[in-house]
Amino acid sequence: MKEFRAGFHPGQMSIHTSPARFKIVAAGRRFGKSHYAALELIIACLMTENQHGQKLTTEAGVYYVAPTFDQAKRIMWPKIREIAGFERTGGLIRSENVNDGWIELISGRRIYIRGADNPDSLRGIALSYVVLDEYADMKQNVWSEIVEPALMDYEGEALFIGTPKGKNHFYKIFMKALHYVYDPDNDMYPMYEAFHFKSGDNPFLKKQELKRMMESDTSSRETIKQEIEADFVSGGGKILIPSDFKVVKHLPEGQGRFYVACDLAGFVRERSGKVSRTDESVIATVWVEDWSADWYIYDIMHGRWDARETALRIVKTISKMHGCRLGIEQGITHNAVLPYIDDYMREFHRYVTVEPLKHGGVNKYSRIEWALQGRSQRGKIKIVEGEWNEWFLDQCADFPDPLAFDDGIDAVAYVDQMAKAIFADFDDYEEWEALDPDAGY
Repeated sequence: MKEFRAGFHPGQMSIHTSPARFKIVAAGRRFGKSHYAALELIIACLMTENQHGQKLTTEAGVYYVAPTFDQAKRIMWPKIREIAGFERTGGLIRSENVNDGWIELISGRRIYIRGADNPDSLRGIALSYVVLDEYADMKQNVWSEIVEPALMDYEGEALFIGTPKGKNHFYKIFMKALHYVYDPDNDMYPMYEAFHFKSGDNPFLKKQELKRMMESDTSSRETIKQEIEADFVSGGGKILIPSDFKVVKHLPEGQGRFYVACDLAGFVRERSGKVSRTDESVIATVWVEDWSADWYIYDIMHGRWDARETALRIVKTISKMHGCRLGIEQGITHNAVLPYIDDYMREFHRYVTVEPLKHGGVNKYSRIEWALQGRSQRGKIKIVEGEWNEWFLDQCADFPDPLAFDDGIDAVAYVDQMAKAIFADFDDYEEWEALDPDAGY
């Protein structure tokens, strides 16, 4: 099989050499997904035993599944024929049946070409290997209810490969793999591994073609991020429009106040050498101008930290902001981090009352919408130029997709509880007049 492995480019080889049982690959257009899948299907069908030493009989099926049967035949049939060749000419294909959708190799085993549009065609065969191509375009139950159980007999492997289509079930399993932590003490091999490749990671793709695609008048920012950069861009609900947030280089020279709002996730923790990871914690610093009540998102720190490091980052932040106010989301993590904050405040000689930020009986999505949508549409929220800008704006674009991250905008929305300012501009009131020249009423 050395000649097949020689056909992998470096990105494909990194996937091939991974010991993970389930590999989830998000890749941009023209990365070489179909060619790579064909090579893996042929290699899997030639194997006589799996990675555990279990014998693979001729009954151990190999599946290629695309969203539709017609699409599967159009994409994979000519690829396998081209790469493997027929036995009569020194190749690997012994026979084929186009109507039933299978190709038999000289090993006596078969590659089955299937479409997810006909779920019943996927049942009835024990599988040793499966490729789910463009899984984002399939129904979620194709994997969980049909394909995954068929892998049990041979502890079969699976390759999920495709271009992202928003934050659906493909995104969900990609994130599951991304945050999976291998425990060598209890597991023989890693169960999941996630891979991400842009179109440009294909060394055989002509750079001028890639540049032409990216500079096309019809290629929006979202299209480029999804189709070429393989990012899981979601259309969201169009509640928070990224272009409504003007990026500025500096804070204005007027009077104002800093507000530090913290949305804390569960902390990284270790048990028996195994690390459990959670969502990110966010420390958002927002400057609110006294007269206009405009918000300037000055800085956002985000990451996965333990309670002590989180407290240190919070105290270091407020130490730079004299006269600031500090709020932390109320809950278990709030209580866990407070003792460390007290310690660091004494160490830094910087004392600020910690205000508990509450949900107020309102669900998170409504609270974020209430705090940010109107302000951003009226141009009253600016963001100061920083490395975190794109991360924050992507969350705005995705909101309120339930599978998208929203911890950054959630932290900023909490500022609404602390910064109660006057929004009225007296220049807008043409009929206003002072009834008492001394009191101003």
